Amino acid sequence: MITLLATLALLVEPAHWETPPDVKRSDYPALARDLRINGNVTLECVNNEDGALSRCAAMSAKPADAGFQQAALAIVFRGRVAQLAGVPFSIELPFDILDEDDEPLRQPWEGPEPGPEHIQAAQAFTDSFYGGSRSAAERSIRDWKVNEMPAEKAALLRGWMAELYPDLEAEKAWHAAGVARVLALHGVDYLPTKKPIGWDVWYAQVTRASPEDPAPIRNEMRRRYCAAFDCVSGVAVD
Repeated sequence: MITLLATLALLVEPAHWETPPDVKRSDYPALARDLRINGNVTLECVNNEDGALSRCAAMSAKPADAGFQQAALAIVFRGRVAQLAGVPFSIELPFDILDEDDEPLRQPWEGPEPGPEHIQAAQAFTDSFYGGSRSAAERSIRDWKVNEMPAEKAALLRGWMAELYPDLEAEKAWHAAGVARVLALHGVDYLPTKKPIGWDVWYAQVTRASPEDPAPIRNEMRRRYCAAFDCVSGVAVD
């Protein structure tokens, strides 16, 4: 049935945009955003007299089962078309703004080594920060909606995560080491209520100061995912 619908979608007229929808990085499904994967969705839509879309159905997506169909349905209604009202037409909605090259590796941290007072304060903060947290694998399973994927694909992703991702204790240790280095850099042995350089900059420094760079893990996950599920060629049907 889905294949038939996808075939029928190719028989209708393509969209003539008056205002195409603007796809932002935040619109990408979590899996694609995290692994830097672009995609494309074919939809069939109908519009009102004023050009606003009244209904749409996602017919196919590339890659499949990555969340692009749902994301497209949340985005496409931002657009406005110059079409005859009530006549179905097709839309090819690209998600093509991410740099698909490997995520660059971090530069080595440069700064003073933390003392015992920095390490103690960093550990206390990290224990509080991670209280009740899930592991990186558990967060990805939740955010990528792995449990909603076909069973074989979900099992493959879980296996890769178990092999590549740190467990929660290792992740906490890396975070604490990064916090301790940043405390030493700023010459404080406590976590100030108001960060001296602003929270966004502070968090970015902690990330850079961590002794382990997550980029190689994400790059390897992307390589495996695209080798298994064909990120770059062909149209697969969800």
